[in-house]
Amino acid sequence: MSNQRHGKVTAKYRVVTVDDSPAVSIVLQAMFNQLGIKDVSSYDDALKAFQDIEKSPCLYDLILTDLSMPGMDGMEFIRRLGRIKYPGVVVIVSEMQPEVINLASQLARQHNVHLLGNIAKPVHMEDVQHLLHKLDCLRSFGDDPLANVSELSLLDAISHNRVTPLYQPKITIASGKVNSLEVMSYIMPRTSMTQNDDGYFVGVARSNELLNLLTFQLIEKSSKDLIYFRKAYSKNLKLAINLHPTQLADLNCPDKFSLILSLNNLTPSDVLIEISEHQPLNDKHVLETINRLKMRGFELSLDDYGSGFTEGQQLYSLPVDEIKVCEPLITEIEQDYFSQSVLHSLDDIANDRNLKLVAVGVSRDEELEYLQSRFPAIQAQGSLICPALKRDDMILWLEQKHKETLLS
Repeated sequence: MSNQRHGKVTAKYRVVTVDDSPAVSIVLQAMFNQLGIKDVSSYDDALKAFQDIEKSPCLYDLILTDLSMPGMDGMEFIRRLGRIKYPGVVVIVSEMQPEVINLASQLARQHNVHLLGNIAKPVHMEDVQHLLHKLDCLRSFGDDPLANVSELSLLDAISHNRVTPLYQPKITIASGKVNSLEVMSYIMPRTSMTQNDDGYFVGVARSNELLNLLTFQLIEKSSKDLIYFRKAYSKNLKLAINLHPTQLADLNCPDKFSLILSLNNLTPSDVLIEISEHQPLNDKHVLETINRLKMRGFELSLDDYGSGFTEGQQLYSLPVDEIKVCEPLITEIEQDYFSQSVLHSLDDIANDRNLKLVAVGVSRDEELEYLQSRFPAIQAQGSLICPALKRDDMILWLEQKHKETLLS
């Protein structure tokens, strides 16, 4: 899938435009065609568009809709898309005031609709290019890296101890202080392997048993590495460990996780638990597990905010200590009003609740400069700061950061 910022895209997205102005639809279709996307369906009636989409919601990747339209307006259209669980993304194309767009975004989340952004009229080519880049980023961000990996292959990797941790730091931009290291998993290739057996990042195993085995192996290795990391940088450095929603749905999760930690001489104060919001956090078992982990003294981070359905008000009820803003919202944020608005709203919530805010996927100087100038307390994580590294490389990086701190 393409991550190009300009020119044609290789992804074969299926697009729907809904606008009562034929001129706007014609312009949008021409722009998409010029960017290599030919499958564009245009409607001047939101009801007709919804009736066609309802027949096969999975057929469409991207819907662009106006808000103010005769008959069914954009707000009702978005609400109905949520009712049929439309799995793609929606973009508002409108001349409405920013406050109207912001409220529409909040309502879209409440209806479980993924609003990717907004484009102001008149529409410009660079707006559509930026939109498609964000969509590329979101799709690659949400890909399951185990989609073509069998459970047997994963079990083989775990049983032969080929799961190894990689580490990516989170730093406070203003001070350069390293706060935690996110633990990512990598499968070491076998000595004798087929073309498809090369190393790959591991995301989600397909059963709780495999996930727990994978987590155990990662914690076993990263707990030993943490000793070296703390010697290289600071005794307060934490590990950030990801727990998947299927693990959280297990009411025994807090006991199992605490046991794994104790067997490896770790305590809750050594670990930050990251919880993805890819799925709505409304399952009673998941919420109970989250609360019990917090009661046991773990710091909790809501990961991937912006990729799922958690809306602002829900953040006030979740017992989290940190919010990680997903990469698609950070990509080119210096020129994206919608992402800027989302981040400012999150910053207000973070200040109200004394939460840490982390920008994920920072890969460009312009993104870092924008964040630094407007959010002095924000943390950052991404390739511009430091790529995911193996233990020895991470130790060298931390030692260098420690020297920089002493010299500053």
